[in-house]
Amino acid sequence: MQVSFPPIEVLEAPSDYPAPPGAGGMLFDDIDEQAASLGGWNQRYIQLSAGVFRGGVQRLLVGGIGLFIEDLQQTVHQTGMVRPDVVALGIPLHFSGESRFCGQTGSAAELHVFSGANGFEFHSPKRHVMQGFEIDRPVFDAMFAADDTVPATAIGLSAGLHTVEQAAADQLRALGVVLFKWAAHRSGASGSVVEGRRAHEALVEKLVTVLDEPLRALGQPSRPAQHLQAQTLELRARDRVLAQLDQPPTVAELCHALGVSRRTLQNCIQATWGMGPLAWINTLRLNAVRSRLKTATSVTEAATEFCFWHFGHFSADYRALFGEPPSATLGRHRCRLAS
Repeated sequence: MQVSFPPIEVLEAPSDYPAPPGAGGMLFDDIDEQAASLGGWNQRYIQLSAGVFRGGVQRLLVGGIGLFIEDLQQTVHQTGMVRPDVVALGIPLHFSGESRFCGQTGSAAELHVFSGANGFEFHSPKRHVMQGFEIDRPVFDAMFAADDTVPATAIGLSAGLHTVEQAAADQLRALGVVLFKWAAHRSGASGSVVEGRRAHEALVEKLVTVLDEPLRALGQPSRPAQHLQAQTLELRARDRVLAQLDQPPTVAELCHALGVSRRTLQNCIQATWGMGPLAWINTLRLNAVRSRLKTATSVTEAATEFCFWHFGHFSADYRALFGEPPSATLGRHRCRLAS
């Protein structure tokens, strides 16, 4: 079964996007059935434009985060109220026509927050493809726990539109599409624990980045105090990661050990290193492997010492960072030792 989506220039997505069984792909010609397909949203759809209704929904679960892509091919008036144990967000993938969301004029550039005690009202455009995220409340709260700059639940208090940094929004869109493609290629097969963790960590990182701008408006400490806090936090984080490169912590574990939120750590590492914490930890590990290859007897020995078990991913990441495969590094140092 297939759901047909238009080309999305920024994502270079195919025109016919597969709806894999493992991602819960469904097509609808009944508007009420589509409204009911997102369980826990208590939705009602009313068709406003003339013509046969066509729609589709794809679903995918990554850790405590549900992803969906909803395609609406008529103008629809939507009302609903998301259950309180999730925070529901949306980023449009395709947008053609006029839109109003909770009384605000909408566009493809804004983050749509559906959660809130008063529910949401959405007058969708004539053609609309929305990429949505249903974040379990404990997962969402953990992203911002111990964050002194904003209440942990602020973004989920009321439905509405929020301005976001567009590069971050594009990266979130792209990652969501990649995850659906990955599920399609696996035809619904369950992934390994490592692959699942990598996907979850990457998704959380992109979500935190997108949410940063809306949350930043709620208050920040002064710049000098913020800079000093970031320096101290970066040093603590670096010391902890370098001390356990053979058993690298997840970003969530590192945040817990440091007593900071995911957002706080992510902003700190981004400002200092120019990358997110997930990529940063991986970069530190790859550099450790590169140093170890000077004395190791094999690439496998050096890679497994720093907990790289998926050798395809490891080799690709190593080559991307250092411009050569790990075997070339090993061979060069063996030649130097022999000479």
